[in-house]
Amino acid sequence: MGEEKYLFKTRLMTWFGLAALVFGAFCGGAMASGAYATSYFARFGGGHMLIFVLIFVTIMAVCCILGLNVIRVFKVTDYNGFYLALYGLHKPESNPVLKKIVGLFFDFYTILSGIAACAGAMALFGSLAESAAGISTQVGSMIAAVMFAVLSVYGAAFLRKFNSVMTVVLTACLLAVLIAVCRVRGDILAGLIGNFETGVDWSGATLAAGYTMLISYCFNVGSWGATLSSYSEKIRDQKDAVGAGIMIAVFVGALFFVTSCIVLPFLPEELNSTPILNICQKYLGSTLTLMYWVVILIAVITTGPTFAYSIAARFIKLWKNDIVDQKLKVFAISFAFMILCYFVSLMGLMQIVQILLTSTGALGAVSIFVPLIISVFRIRRINRMNKKDL
Repeated sequence: MGEEKYLFKTRLMTWFGLAALVFGAFCGGAMASGAYATSYFARFGGGHMLIFVLIFVTIMAVCCILGLNVIRVFKVTDYNGFYLALYGLHKPESNPVLKKIVGLFFDFYTILSGIAACAGAMALFGSLAESAAGISTQVGSMIAAVMFAVLSVYGAAFLRKFNSVMTVVLTACLLAVLIAVCRVRGDILAGLIGNFETGVDWSGATLAAGYTMLISYCFNVGSWGATLSSYSEKIRDQKDAVGAGIMIAVFVGALFFVTSCIVLPFLPEELNSTPILNICQKYLGSTLTLMYWVVILIAVITTGPTFAYSIAARFIKLWKNDIVDQKLKVFAISFAFMILCYFVSLMGLMQIVQILLTSTGALGAVSIFVPLIISVFRIRRINRMNKKDL
């Protein structure tokens, strides 16, 4: 009995570690600002909000479970290996041309996803700079581009610590804001939760368009299998894959639920890209507003350097000149990437969230989710073959 408890505790810690990693990644600037809530989850009222969150949790759980199973069965440890295994090109004798095509496509997909995240962080930083200091959004976004590139030089260890601290602080801050919102408009929130009539016409978009956009966005999570491949060495069997996948989905789904509950009682007047910050400023007092300003600034700053460093680490291998210092190479690649993101950021945060992330999600539905579903049958066949060999 004692051994069973120990094994369950070990499993639980493995699941929790992966869930915390993904939870921290989602605690970025767009999440903290409430842009996801107004773009996808709360814009049609409290009843459909619950359905939207449930759809997201279901799709994310399925994608993470299937992705972790691919990692476990094919023993992949990086995103390139994950995608090759997903397409059945992981064997040494696999067609080298097809391997190259798949590798280049998912390099493109990873960069496109990074552009969406970094451009969104820049647009949000620009909006914050304009609100706080009267600096134009474009100038604020350019300041963010330089700052993100500089911070990327400090490397992975610094960014992991920075992200960990930010995740804890942001979570505590969001809960504090939710409690304050319940005090101010708790009765309105209670009346909207589960209400399918109020709010359907808030955004001016059709309900069908809202569901289509949400589902397209949700398929962005298909790429989490590739990300988790570098952190999933403790996943041992099917039970671990299922347990970790469900816990990841529940953790992140809770984030969307909390931010949507904060925004919901202030709609449709706060149907914009920074609703939570606006709510703090107008309704929740100077102390909470100041605390939230600091936290959202940290959240924005962590997103850009994290993606910039990942891109730099991928492409620095192609820079063969040893005369240039390693840190200078990282800065140069990061800054070039940030300039690209800057021009995309001029679309504005709401457009980036609604258009770019929806587009990458639709692309992921075809290129990642469909192969993940097919991988179920491949893994079953491998399991049957392994049983025959025993």
